[in-house]
Amino acid sequence: MKKTLFILCLLMILPETYSQTLRNYRFKAEYLYGTIMQHTKHLERLVDGPVMGAEMAVEWQTAGERNWHQYFAFPAIGLGVVGLDLGNTEMLGQLAAVYPYLNFRLYDGPNLQLNIKGGAGISFLNKRFDNTATDLNNLNTGNAAIGSIVNVYFAGGGSLEYKIGDGFSAVAGFQWNHASNGSFYQPNSGINMLNTSLGLAYQPEFSRNMSPKRSDLRSLNRKLGAEIVLAGGARELYYRDDKMFPAGSVVLNMNYQTGNHIRIGVGVDAFYDGVYNGDTHFKRTYLFADELKNKFRVGVSLQPELVFGRVQAGIHLGMYLYNPLRNLEPYEDAKNGLLNKPLIYKYNIEAEDGWFYTRASFKYAITKHWFLSLGLKTHLQKAEFIEWGTGFRL
Repeated sequence: MKKTLFILCLLMILPETYSQTLRNYRFKAEYLYGTIMQHTKHLERLVDGPVMGAEMAVEWQTAGERNWHQYFAFPAIGLGVVGLDLGNTEMLGQLAAVYPYLNFRLYDGPNLQLNIKGGAGISFLNKRFDNTATDLNNLNTGNAAIGSIVNVYFAGGGSLEYKIGDGFSAVAGFQWNHASNGSFYQPNSGINMLNTSLGLAYQPEFSRNMSPKRSDLRSLNRKLGAEIVLAGGARELYYRDDKMFPAGSVVLNMNYQTGNHIRIGVGVDAFYDGVYNGDTHFKRTYLFADELKNKFRVGVSLQPELVFGRVQAGIHLGMYLYNPLRNLEPYEDAKNGLLNKPLIYKYNIEAEDGWFYTRASFKYAITKHWFLSLGLKTHLQKAEFIEWGTGFRL
C-alpha cells in the first residue's frame, strides 16, 4: 500500500515534466542533523541522541511547458533519497526514504536564493515494535513510534542557496520530516523530526544558461465547482487487539477558483470507522456495544488547495458536527458519567480525538471530470487512516 502511495506521487508530477525541463537539471548533496520531536509520552524514553544522516537529490528546473510552471514562478521538480540514523540504534534504528518534491523560489537574486519545498514518498525503517519489544503486552518495552517496516514519508521546509562559482552553490536549510503508516498498523505514534541541513548543489555546464520561457498568460476565469469523493482504507486501533477494521469517507464540496493556482472549498465530510465496535483492550473510548451509530462521524471543513495542472494538493481543516464519541472519551471521565461537551471544547489529544480534524489531500485528474484521490486524515499530530479514493468533478 505504501508503495502505491509513492507511485501515485510520482504519477502526479512526471506527466507535468517535459523535454526542456528534463535537460535542465542539477544535483544536491546535504548533511542532515536534528532531533525527534517528543509529541507523545511513548517517545520520551525512545529519543536518545540526535538525528544524523544525508540526502542526495536531483532537481529539474521547470521551463514553462505548462502554464502552472509560470504561475508558481518556475519551481524545480526534485527526487530525493534520504538516509538517517535516528539516534537510538537499538530501538529506533535507521530510516531510508525516497520521495518526489517541488522546490519553490521565494527570492531569486543574482547570487542568493530563498526556497521552500514540500514532498511526500515512501520510507523504510529497520526497527519497529515487533522486532524491539521484549514483552508484547507492554508498550514500554518496544518501539511504540512505528509498527511497520514500510511507511509514508513527508518533507517540508526552507533553504538558502548562495552561488560560489563554476556551477556550485552552498545550501543551508531547515526542514520538518515525518514517517508513519497512517495507523494501518499499530503502534503508530509516528516520528516527527526537525532537521537542519548543510550541503552543495552542482549544475552541469550545458544547462546553466537554460532560462524558463515566460509568456503572457490569460487569467483563468473565476469558476464555481463541485466535487464528490468516495474513499476507503483500513486500520488497527490497538496493537494488542491484532485486528484490522475497514474505514472510509464521503466528501461533498463546493469550491471557487480564486486564481490561476489557488482554489478554496467548503465541504461536508462523512466518516466511517469500524474500530469503534466495543471490542478492544484499548481503554480510551468508553464503548462496549457494537452499535452502528458509534462508527459514523460527520463534519464540515475548509478546503484550500493549490493547483498544479492536473494535480491539486492542500490541507483541509474540519470540525465535527455529529460525533457520538464526543462524550465517550476520555475513558475514565466517560465511565463516571461526567461528560456533556459542546461542539468546541478544550481537550488533551493523548486522551481523546477531540472536535478538530485535518486531511492532507492529493488529487490527480484523469479526465475533465474524474480524478484519483489520496488523503491522510489526522487529529492534530495523530493519524487516523489513509483515504484511497476516486472522485467526480462538475
